[in-house]
Amino acid sequence: MSCLTILLSNCQKGDILPQVDDDSDRPEWAGGKTEANDHIKGNDDSGTTRGGDYGDLYVLLRDDNGVPTMTWVDLDVDSEQDDDEFFVQPIDAQGNEIELDQYGEVPEGAPVIEVDFGRLNIVRSPQSVLDQAFEEAMKVIEAGDDFTLDFCGRLSIWNYDPVVTDSLVLTKTIDSPRENMALYQYLMTYMYENTVENNYANRLAFLDAYEIDALLLAAGCFSAGSDKTGTVDIDEVVYINGFLDCCGLNPILNDHDYDFNHENNYYFNFTEPRFGDAQFQYNRGIYEDRFIQYLVWDNVYYPVNEDGISEGPVFSIFDIFEGNVDFKGIGEQPQFTYRWNQFAHDKVQGFAIAIDDAVQVLDYVHGDSNIIFLPNYQP
Repeated sequence: MSCLTILLSNCQKGDILPQVDDDSDRPEWAGGKTEANDHIKGNDDSGTTRGGDYGDLYVLLRDDNGVPTMTWVDLDVDSEQDDDEFFVQPIDAQGNEIELDQYGEVPEGAPVIEVDFGRLNIVRSPQSVLDQAFEEAMKVIEAGDDFTLDFCGRLSIWNYDPVVTDSLVLTKTIDSPRENMALYQYLMTYMYENTVENNYANRLAFLDAYEIDALLLAAGCFSAGSDKTGTVDIDEVVYINGFLDCCGLNPILNDHDYDFNHENNYYFNFTEPRFGDAQFQYNRGIYEDRFIQYLVWDNVYYPVNEDGISEGPVFSIFDIFEGNVDFKGIGEQPQFTYRWNQFAHDKVQGFAIAIDDAVQVLDYVHGDSNIIFLPNYQP
């Protein structure tokens, strides 16, 4: 059975693609019901018990783990550094620090940069909503027989064909933004570790046996929960982690940094995610092993025949996005937002790049009906 046949074998009679959940974010051509996406909300009608208001959240001066640098302002003019006289440090578009006023506030008219969260305001939903979404995803995951990552790193679940018992078919890819953000929260909290908080029974730990990296899966989940346009940056990642209380297994305490309840703020440790771990390091080469097929190339149409096979050309996502092929598909050739030689690829910067790469790939493949992802394709 070809990869394409496997991909389409879950179709229902009369449908051209597998059935999807009501809250799927697929476009209309793919059977999605975007008008039914109750998790895509404006700030005025989303949940009110998580994350507070997204307003006035600026791009900040941060270290390699995304921990904000604190600036001292002598509020009472006594030349002594009191604990409540430290403030986060905003920066402008050139990375220059913006001087705070005598009250530790941003002066009116200062060139601050507000962070755009787009559809990620779903994380402001009450925790019970995310818990429900997590359970919905786990119903499918726990019934799976095999697991892989799709073209942008989302989790795909495979089951044995009830007719051909030794053949695996793709049952579902977790594509709901809400379910993906619930999985993201779980992964960034526990990774695959058994802890007191999860009753020493990590429900995703079994994925380690399928060689699925916990943080790369988390990056794919984040991409599925975000808008499919724009650029994901360090500030967006760190703020979302804060809203979801994702400080990980080996959190970093930031001195003089408190929340509205005057409790210490902790941050995810990308330098050492778990005690003894090496720092997070991203390798874009993961896309060298993910292949897509074009049904239209060089103005020639390659239809899918009755056996589910097309003669269209196949390329790795890496080669398409890095310009290693003479592009003859429809529209402009896609490319990754971050130029590889201009940014660090480790710690929080590497994690932000991993997410943004996934966002760009999801936007491209998801949005073109003439492109087919070939899971498990062997060139």
